[in-house]
Amino acid sequence: MGNAPTGVKVISVLYYIAAIVFLILGIGLIIGSSSIGESFPMFEVLAGFLIIGGIVSIAIAILFFFVGRGLWKTKNWARITAIVISVLSIIGAIIGMVQGDIGGNIISLIIHLIIGGYLLFSKSVKKSFK
Repeated sequence: MGNAPTGVKVISVLYYIAAIVFLILGIGLIIGSSSIGESFPMFEVLAGFLIIGGIVSIAIAILFFFVGRGLWKTKNWARITAIVISVLSIIGAIIGMVQGDIGGNIISLIIHLIIGGYLLFSKSVKKSFK
């Protein structure tokens, strides 16, 4: 495995940052669910959904951590996973824009087009992941 190009290292760091954000979000949702359930018993179902959301957020954090690590170490599975995540994010952004939320989705669309395109089409990236 070759040394990762600078662009791949930047994307790797972005995945590490996203992992931290999702981890904090997941922990916050789980902690918040307990206070909602205790304070407002009528919202126990909501608390259950918050716990599920927290678990999903933590799972995404773990995935993003390993994708970031894999990209840094030029593991091809990580490049493919990052491309798949970018494609799913592009689809999600397009759906969001069709539903009327243009602002944040246009930024997400541009970022994921750049990341996915770079990881998929750059010859130097492909070469370093062989």
